[in-house]
Amino acid sequence: MLNKLKSAYRLSKRIKDDLLNVDHLSEYDLLLEISNDLFRVCIIDSQNHRCLFIDDYEFSAVFFPEQIIAHLENIYDDHTLIQAGFWRSIKLSFKTKNFTLIPASLFDKEHAADYLLLNSEVKSTEEVYFYQQSSMEAVNVFSAEKKIAEWFTNAYPSRSIKILHHTCSFLEGSLHRDNRGERSLYLNIEKNSFTATIIHDKKVEFCNSFNFSSADDFVYFTMYIFDQMKLNPEATPVVVWGEIDSSSLIYHKLYKYIRFISLGNRPKGLKFSYLFDECFDHRYFDLFTIHFC
Repeated sequence: MLNKLKSAYRLSKRIKDDLLNVDHLSEYDLLLEISNDLFRVCIIDSQNHRCLFIDDYEFSAVFFPEQIIAHLENIYDDHTLIQAGFWRSIKLSFKTKNFTLIPASLFDKEHAADYLLLNSEVKSTEEVYFYQQSSMEAVNVFSAEKKIAEWFTNAYPSRSIKILHHTCSFLEGSLHRDNRGERSLYLNIEKNSFTATIIHDKKVEFCNSFNFSSADDFVYFTMYIFDQMKLNPEATPVVVWGEIDSSSLIYHKLYKYIRFISLGNRPKGLKFSYLFDECFDHRYFDLFTIHFC
């Protein structure tokens, strides 16, 4: 059984900066990202704003929270670094579709679940959380599996964990960019899902997540955004991060319809050693930008 569980996940990427010092963990921030498909770890030196470490695990055939927890237990058993408890801070980001943005002036925490229920189904196994976006006057309300959140809480009993949604960091990272007042579409892509936001003059006009099963699906949903938000494919800049590169089918199909497409850069405000050059600059954007939350 144990071997079968281990075979259902794999470590696809590990990068460790030579400056990472286990005696300085109290100066480091531990950033974690979890979904049904992945578990990612990032360590940031908070004093120097330097990324020191990433791990990227891929999950397969996950249908229940208990399966994710079983994978986490196996990963932590073999990982003495992330087992440590004396981090400066711990932030845990859930990558799901269930979220909504509420103007801060209208938000009442007593009704957080009611806001989310207007456009999402909250399962009985989920807990509702909220986060005040630091770069905009909005509160991000979202749900996450209780058992998974509790597992992490129990794994780090001496630290209070900040619970986030992946759109929290994606929005903060997008708003940190200089977009020179242009109305721009930003996309963050995973294997079977993507998140899109439209930024104009440092304000968010649109944010949503979509599932897709093919490159044609992806292009359809993207052009749907263009149509609904009245964007001009001949003029609107599109910046893309995540599981994509300039040779991918998605990129080439999208380029047929949109004139200005570029791959995004790493977030400003963070430093990276040459060791991180082995992965593209546009990878792990919403993981790195958890640092801004």
